[in-house]
Formats: sequence, C-alpha cells, structure tokens
Amino acid sequence: MVIRLFCPFLYSLIFGCVWGGWFKKKFYSSLALAFMSHILLVIVCGLIFRRLTFGIYGGIVLTAILGIALVFKNRTRLSKQSVKQYIVSNWNDGIFVFTVFYIFCFVSNSGKRFLSWDEFSHWGMYLKESLRLDSLYCMSPLSFSHKDYVPAVTIFETIWCRLSGRYAESDAYRAIQILMFSLLMPMFEGISDFIDEKNYIGSKVAILIKHRLFQLAGVLLVLLIPLAFNTSNAFYFYHSIYCDVSVGIVFFWCIFEAYRDFDNTSYHFVELIIGITVLVLSKMTAIALLPLVVVLFIVKILFSSRELTKRKHWVLTLPLVGIPFALWFWFNRFVDKYVENTGGTQSYDGMKISSLMEVFTSPDKSSISYLKTVRDVYIDAVIHRDILIHGSYLATLVTIVIAFFIVAKLCDDRNKKKKAIFAGIWTVLSGIFYVLLMYFLYCTAFIEYEAVRLASYERYMNSFVIAVVYLLVAVYYDSNIWKKHAKGYYLILSLLFFDLLFFHVNAFDQVLPGTIMHDNEKVITYTSKADYILNITEDDEKVFIVKRGDNGDFLFHQKYYCNPRIIVGGSIGPSMFEGDIWSTDMTIEEFIDSLEGSDYIYFCVLDDAFREKYSSVFYNPELIVEGEIYKISEIDKKIYLEKI
Repeated sequence: MVIRLFCPFLYSLIFGCVWGGWFKKKFYSSLALAFMSHILLVIVCGLIFRRLTFGIYGGIVLTAILGIALVFKNRTRLSKQSVKQYIVSNWNDGIFVFTVFYIFCFVSNSGKRFLSWDEFSHWGMYLKESLRLDSLYCMSPLSFSHKDYVPAVTIFETIWCRLSGRYAESDAYRAIQILMFSLLMPMFEGISDFIDEKNYIGSKVAILIKHRLFQLAGVLLVLLIPLAFNTSNAFYFYHSIYCDVSVGIVFFWCIFEAYRDFDNTSYHFVELIIGITVLVLSKMTAIALLPLVVVLFIVKILFSSRELTKRKHWVLTLPLVGIPFALWFWFNRFVDKYVENTGGTQSYDGMKISSLMEVFTSPDKSSISYLKTVRDVYIDAVIHRDILIHGSYLATLVTIVIAFFIVAKLCDDRNKKKKAIFAGIWTVLSGIFYVLLMYFLYCTAFIEYEAVRLASYERYMNSFVIAVVYLLVAVYYDSNIWKKHAKGYYLILSLLFFDLLFFHVNAFDQVLPGTIMHDNEKVITYTSKADYILNITEDDEKVFIVKRGDNGDFLFHQKYYCNPRIIVGGSIGPSMFEGDIWSTDMTIEEFIDSLEGSDYIYFCVLDDAFREKYSSVFYNPELIVEGEIYKISEIDKKIYLEKI
C-alpha cells in the first residue's frame, strides 16, 4: 500500500521538478514533458534493446543524476532562505494542485476493475503483456486484437505499474488519469499567478484558504467537463483505459502549446516535437492530426510573431514534422516483424492515399458496395447523433466556435483577442477536416457490419471535440476575462455542476471507487470461470472453449483473465438466430482441425444443436458435461478426452 501510494508520487514530483529546474519552467508545464520524454525513452529502448525496463529504470537513473547535478549547479544559492523560497514557489507553481488530484485519483480508483469490451480484447492485454514480457506488446506470442497499435499510453501505464510494484487494473486507471491530468495542468498557470488581495479580506491564513479554493475551482471546472461526455458508447475519463480519450488530451496539449506565446523559440520547438511524437504514437490515426498542430503553430507565428524574417522558425519546422514521423515509421516497421497484416475486423491496411478518390466519389463509381449507406448514416450522425449531453458533433462544434468569438469580443488585450479569433477559425477548419478523416476511416478500415453501424462513433468523434473544448477553456483562462468577471466564471462552473448533477447524475458513477460501485461483482461471472481454468492448467497451455451464444465477450474476458494461457474457441455450431455472425458452423473435419495443438477443451455452455452435430467427434461423448474442462489426450480421426 505504501509503495503504491508514494513511489509513483515521488517519481512524478522528482521528474517534474528536475525538468522545471533545468529549463526554468514551472511544475505546471514541466510534468507533462517529463512524463512524455520518459515514454519516448522507453519506446526507443523497446525498439533497440527489446527491453522496456532499460528505458524505465534508465530514465529514473538519468533523472536522479540530473537532479544531483542541478543541486551542485545551484549550491552557492542553497541558503536556508532560498531553499524555503524554492519549496514555496514550487508548491504554488503546481505541486499543490497535482497533490490534490493525486490523492483524489488514488482514492477514487480504489477497487476499480475493467468493465468495457476493448479493455479485455486489447487495452488490458497490451499492459499485461508489456509487463509480463518486459517488451513492446507487439512481440507477444499470444493472440489479441490490434497488436499493431502504437504504444505510448500503454508505456506510461507500464511505468506506473512497475513503480507500484504490481499489476492492478486500479493502478492502470490511475496511470492514465495522472498522465492526462499532467497534460491539462499548463492551463492552470494563469489561475495560480492570479492573487488579487483586494478581493480577499481577513488574515493571511484566510486569504491563503480563499486563494486555494479559487485555484481549485478552476481545476474543478476542467475535471467536470469529461463527465459531460458520459453518453452511450462514449469514453470515460475516470473509468477507462481506452486511448480515444487520452489521445484527445494529448492533442489538446499539442494545440495549446502551439497556440500560446513562448519566450524561447528553440525550447518551444523541442517541447512540441516531444508532444507531437507522443501524439502520433498514442493512436494509429493520430498521424493525420500532425498537420493540424504544425499548421496551427506556423500560422500562429505568421499571425502574431514580430520576427517573421528569422530563418530558424522555418528551419526548425523540419524536425517538428520529421522526428515524430520518423519514430512513428520506425515503430510500424518494427511491428511488421511480429504482427501479420490480416486485414481483419478493423485494419488500417485499407487507409491508403490511393483510396481517397474512391471514397470521396460517387457511390456508383466506387468498388465499396456500402459507400452510400455509410455516407447517409454518417451525415445524419454528424448532424443529429448525441456525442455529449444533448449535443451532436455539428451542434457542439458550432457552439464552441461561437464561444471563441464571444471570448474574443470580451477580451481587452488586442493580441489575445486576435488569438481567440484565430483559434475559432482553426477549430472550424480542423473540425471539417476531422469529419472527413473519420468518414474515410469508416469506409476503408472497417468491415461492412461495423461501418454501416458507425462502430464506436461517439468515442472517435469525442477525441477531437474534447480537445477543442479544452482549448476553449484554456483560451478563456488565457484571456483573463474570468479575472474581471468572476461572477460569470462561477456561473459557468455552477451551471455545469447543476446540469451534471440533475440531468446526467449517472456520470458521477465513474468517479466513485470500485469498492462502492461493486466492480468485482460485475465481473465475477468471468473471474470465477477464469479461476477454474487457472487452477487446472499451466502457463502457455492452450484451452479451447465452447460457449454457445457467446458474442466474443466471454472469450475476450477469458483471454485476458487467463493470460498467459492461450484461449481459443467461441460459439461453435449452427447459427442460433437470424443474423448470428458470432457462431461458427464448422464441419466435423474443421472442428477436429481447430482443436489441433489444444491441451484442454472447456464445455462452458452447450445446447442440443452442438451435441447433435459434434458428439460423434469424441471417442467418449458420454463424458461431455456442461461446465466441465477436459484434457485432450489424443487427436486422430476422433478426439479422446481425459477427465480431470
């Protein structure tokens, strides 16, 4: 318990303070860069040495050395008073806010368990295999979905679990939430800097308390926003390790850093290179977001810079694009050695530039038979389908853009007014680009069954929407309007809280600890069956599961819970209803072949259709009992079962 609480916390403080100390930046802005730099170091070590711990502990040792060097560098200034001032300054510059969130994060995730499909089919498997093999999960010999996905977010979860001294789903949630919070922290700098003592009457202690409450109110506004995205099939900020929410937060960090003013051109380019590289290594389709960040940054320079003639702006743009793309390309070439391009349920093989004309053409001229259906349902979804509280993608985007122009109207500073207008224009153009990108994705990367149903539509669209929502909040904080109109600021906070509490109260379920929400009870059906399998089998043994009526849900749970056993099988036998895509109606010969290499067979759920068709496959069919597992001792023309 003590290790899980303090080791990751000390890791965060030391990394953030060392980065801030060397580059003379506040903890608010330093923590995310320290985390992301460590992620990239671990990925590179995974690519070169095939060992993640080289990067995990190597980064910790390097940071410790840099911390000691920083102390010696400033030893002449290390008087008792200067040390006290440094501690107070750091406490005010973000450590207080981070500590409060860290405690909240630790408590709220107590006892939490994975509940969503994809957490079992791949996200959870990514983390389990990264820890078990101490290597990039694409190298795993096990079968699970999307092994070719880029690994940045999982790498941070791996670091966190190593520091916690164990693998636990609650720690995985803590890791991704801490990473996302660190990426949101830079927007809080303005709140921390603002202390108008004229508004505070009373003792120094009272003033300090009021200031802290004002500071935390700004943080609370930001942390309530993800709850508004708690619609059907959307993502969860507080109860998910899906990368869709995290890639939206990384994208926000990149566009916010590209948007805001900077005092050191070279440093600003370096931090953007780090951020964009993590972005493109957080999700396969995020490579398409790279131009949006770069264009925002370049146009911002043209729009507001007084040094347009300096060539270094343009020279440094090359590594801004080249380095992220190079590491992304390197990782994908590495993956090709271990992951076969099967073109299965969801595959990025179809997303080729040559496919653009085919997708954005008349359905009659396209070889994609379901193009018109996808186009019709997609347009309707963009206009009408809710992605957050009673708001479609189009309605939300229009509201956000209007809000940008309202902020610009209320802003007195001419430069900030121009930047707010620019952010609104960029949001319009980028929002259109993202709609076209996702349409292209549905037409080329999904099979027809998923494409026409717009699988995971809410989560995918929210990745962009939450980024621009946070950009709006950051622009609002940056504009200083809230300082002059504090009542309006509290009104926004109150309305959001009221709306969530009375019209969307179930959104708060994800904030509550798993011990209160009974997460264990929600998965006990799967864990009890997994315990049964684990008690009988050994690591790396292969178990064939027959579960009639399974839609893949049970099988994916068992692949996750029984790791590193090899789990195969599913709903074997004739279709159980019209449109049943999950059942596999194998011939006798195919069924026997599918059992080759299996050590055990588990008859989880049977029906008469299975018994009638496959009983003759076994030498001793009288042994077949639902709910029992048997050792496969021989496979010839028939299968011989051995009772355990």
